[in-house]
Amino acid sequence: MAVQQMSVTMTGFAASNPSRSDAVPNLTTFRMASTPSWKDNGVWKDGGTLFIEVQCWGRLADHVLPSVVKGAPLVIAGRMTSYTYVPGEENCRRNRDGDPVPETVWRLTASNVGLDLSHSPSTWSLKDRPRKADREGDQDGQERAREALEAAGYGSYGGSFTSDGADTDLAPGADSAEVGGGNGAEVGGGSGSGSGGGSGPEGQDAPGEQQYAATGGESTPF
Repeated sequence: MAVQQMSVTMTGFAASNPSRSDAVPNLTTFRMASTPSWKDNGVWKDGGTLFIEVQCWGRLADHVLPSVVKGAPLVIAGRMTSYTYVPGEENCRRNRDGDPVPETVWRLTASNVGLDLSHSPSTWSLKDRPRKADREGDQDGQERAREALEAAGYGSYGGSFTSDGADTDLAPGADSAEVGGGNGAEVGGGSGSGSGGGSGPEGQDAPGEQQYAATGGESTPF
């Protein structure tokens, strides 16, 4: 069996819904169809369609499973591998001489999976999730930071972003943490940085994994 691999970024459409097996719970797989196209005398033409097996591991696998659906336009970066094998007698194709014909399989081990917005707009939602301490011993400091943030009206974060970059309800409003004048909201016991003319309570700690920047008088996480 011959194996070759290369790093690639590919576009295409999901040809199946993602799935995972109980035997390998940290692996999500699906098929992608990629068809090259070009203009010939002002007319778009399509080449042959390449079907690829996409493998996603770990946290990417957890996110891809509920997010990707069959037919979704995708941009995928990762490591492409091709290998050849001879199928069993029942599924084997043969040439004119009656010899088995080897089959080639293309597999893309993904490092990044995203939507291809050249086909249609989309939205993205930021959901609240449990925060982990950046280092051992930070739990108490983060708890105090959350209490201070809630007292200022922030509470836990949540909201959604649109594809045109419009601001959304990720902060309580104009009473944002002060980041103007070169001073940043203190993050996880460290010092942050930012710009803008927001005004509000000074010296309040923010959670270790969440930073804020002033945008048009509102604070949005980045």
